[in-house]
Amino acid sequence: METIIKVEDLHKRYDDLEVLKGIDLAIHKKEVISLIGSSGSGKSTLLRSINLLEIPDKGRIYYHDKDILDKSIDIDNYRSHVGMVFQNFNLFNNLNVIKNCLIGQIKVLHKDHKEAMDSAVYYLKKVGMGDFINADVNNLSGGQKQRVAIARALCMEPEVLLFDEPTSALDPEMVDEVLQVIKQLASDGLTMVIVTHEMAFAKDVSDTVCFVSDGKILEKGSAQEFFEHPKEERTKKFLSRFLK
Repeated sequence: METIIKVEDLHKRYDDLEVLKGIDLAIHKKEVISLIGSSGSGKSTLLRSINLLEIPDKGRIYYHDKDILDKSIDIDNYRSHVGMVFQNFNLFNNLNVIKNCLIGQIKVLHKDHKEAMDSAVYYLKKVGMGDFINADVNNLSGGQKQRVAIARALCMEPEVLLFDEPTSALDPEMVDEVLQVIKQLASDGLTMVIVTHEMAFAKDVSDTVCFVSDGKILEKGSAQEFFEHPKEERTKKFLSRFLK
């Protein structure tokens, strides 16, 4: 199986707080990985490090065998291949829906306006937001904003898409509409790493589940193996709260 991203011995600290304590992770083509664990365990910091929103203190991150922590790496170009969808959407509130989906394509990918427009319309329709192309993003619901954010990320045609708790800022009734979009992307074969608290979703959609605890990947396995036969006591305790 082709390895797209390889993380080796990753460490990150903020002042006296060591958040990542030697993470190793391989992300393979068309694989869906869910990172689960308690708040503060290091999941989001790991994701943000992979996207270079945080610079690790120690360790290596390879993208197709290239060390992305090398000073010569073009970070914007790298992020166009490894996209990210944030908990709080991170849309440009001064731009309407379609312009949110055009800006990266034109500025980073240097697409012409028509090509960028065709792509934006295609992906907005794909996530069920085709009727909102000219809408003001400030007037959208949380679920709609997150679907626009996913479309915007897809417009960059990423090889890997990272999701940082994509439903945690949503009202319960909006969670499912976003999870359905992510499930569709999984069935399309998009490589994804998802930080989530949605256990049923993680079990349903993931090829691999990693339990992150105290800055380390404590346990890792296939979704079925992980949820039905967890090995570590801490994993069992964590899952018992969700799987009663």
